[in-house]
Amino acid sequence: MHDLHPELTQAMDCMMDKLNEVLQKAEYQGEPIKMYLAGGMAVHYHCGTRYTEDVDASFSHRLLLPYKELVVEYLREDSTRSSIYLDPTYNDTFALLHPDHRESCIAWQDIGNERRKIHLLVFSPLDLAISKIARFSENDQADIIALAQRRYFTTPELQKRAVEALDYYVGDTRWIHLNLRQISEEIELALSA
Repeated sequence: MHDLHPELTQAMDCMMDKLNEVLQKAEYQGEPIKMYLAGGMAVHYHCGTRYTEDVDASFSHRLLLPYKELVVEYLREDSTRSSIYLDPTYNDTFALLHPDHRESCIAWQDIGNERRKIHLLVFSPLDLAISKIARFSENDQADIIALAQRRYFTTPELQKRAVEALDYYVGDTRWIHLNLRQISEEIELALSA
């Protein structure tokens, strides 16, 4: 983990406290619930290249959450007001994901997992990049390149894992292959610059 945008990391820590309070109020006594973090906040963990407002996550258990109470306000480095919120519309069913992506997640270090009934796990850089190939917005492309520039994976590793993931999807995958080819070329250009 880097030390960029510590205020965003602190906001995430506060959100985890709020989630833990929800579990305490519900008198949850089971094993810690796993929160699998994707999207811009996972990119923040690995790279610190940009801010994000929505927190994209899936969970090991089905949860009924008070989403409006899970908004965390904070000040960015330039003193502008911002906030993060747990995105109630995030759905990992429609993202390109390898079937083993949860097993590859890593614990967010120094976020306080040991003191909570909910543990924050972050998509591995490779699986995070793959999850961004389907939507393929400008932010997604920039995120994939940022992860590749930090040498978290090679282009052949990205291609192999994406093709393995595609074996589990139904539908026309030609456009995914086109996105994969395009981002592979962009990565190679970025790494050779």
